Amino acid sequence: MKFIHLADLHLGKRVNGFPMLEDQAYILKQILTIVDEEKADAVIIAGDIYDKPIPPAEAVNLFDDFLVGLTKRHVQVFAISGNHDSAERISYAGRILRESGVHISPRFQGAIKPVTVRDAYGPLNIYLIPYIHPSLVKHTLSDAESSDPAAGNEEADSGVFPEKIATWTDAMRSLISRSDVDPTARNLAVAHQFVTYAGTQPELSDSEERHIGGLDNVDTSVFEAFDYVALGHLHGPQRVGRDTIRYAGSPLPYSFSEEHQKKSVAVIEMKEKGDVSIRLIPLQPKRAMRTVRGLFAELTNRAYTARLDPEDYYHVILTDEEDVPNALARLRTCFYKNLMIIDYDNARTNAESVIESEADERKKEPIEVLSELYEKQNGRPMTELQSSVAEKLIDAIWEG
Repeated sequence: MKFIHLADLHLGKRVNGFPMLEDQAYILKQILTIVDEEKADAVIIAGDIYDKPIPPAEAVNLFDDFLVGLTKRHVQVFAISGNHDSAERISYAGRILRESGVHISPRFQGAIKPVTVRDAYGPLNIYLIPYIHPSLVKHTLSDAESSDPAAGNEEADSGVFPEKIATWTDAMRSLISRSDVDPTARNLAVAHQFVTYAGTQPELSDSEERHIGGLDNVDTSVFEAFDYVALGHLHGPQRVGRDTIRYAGSPLPYSFSEEHQKKSVAVIEMKEKGDVSIRLIPLQPKRAMRTVRGLFAELTNRAYTARLDPEDYYHVILTDEEDVPNALARLRTCFYKNLMIIDYDNARTNAESVIESEADERKKEPIEVLSELYEKQNGRPMTELQSSVAEKLIDAIWEG
């Protein structure tokens, strides 16, 4: 069976105030062409279909057009909700859509039941795992355990969940173990999580939403029973640990940290058990993201701009020692009409002190950041009671 693996469409997204819908329609049309050329049997969309839980109507219509294009080609679709999506809205009318070959992850209620399809090599089990928080897994499975009449033990009767779920890895491992995955069968998982291998940091982008402290990682070891794991969440296409655990990446760059990433779709061919081949097909956006730097006079010189595409999105870094009057408007008028960001890099900006970088903040747990802020504002540390209440509130916010 041949799959096209996509993720992180973020339909309806605005980047630095610029709507991306036209660029997204362009790239989805390009993907349909790839589906035709590859004669694909199915398309996987590994979460973050939309950029917001309540997407604009134009984004919903664009996704509807894409689904219609796929179903007209008799291509099956396997999609899950991501952390930017509303799981309830994404799964709406799921049972009706299945009749057209569109399989969307239902709202999480416990163990994941696979969608089983057949090809020349036999049955293939596809597990659609929506974005989930450990607290949701713990709460849902704890309720299931306590209401199970067969449980009949003191631990279940007391309402205490018999298995410790302290981390995101614990939650995913527990979920998969309760989903009765047969390791001898052909299995494919679709998931939208921050998956890492042996603590190694994957390639990250500024446009991704990550938890402070990096505590939301799921270790690849939980996916041992799967022949291929189609991931979404990180915007750079990349493998994690082994070739068959892979992020598709976003089809478009959504920040200037992604301007040098080679956006692509992954073509996955699954034959008999253990025989999986992977090819990457490059995507060509309607507009690229480009960073240019130099003096205002240099960047507006026709000899310089002649080498650039005026349709691209730009981040301009001016090295003039004095601020250029009306620089933004003048740059947009002379050539850079899609100028998104303007910065200065000169003696003044280099002398400005930076208290702490965002990267350093992301290494801290949320309670650490809050405690430091409290101490700076009040001149004393938080009490044990305040710290305990704050931690409970933080957990409640993540759950929400």
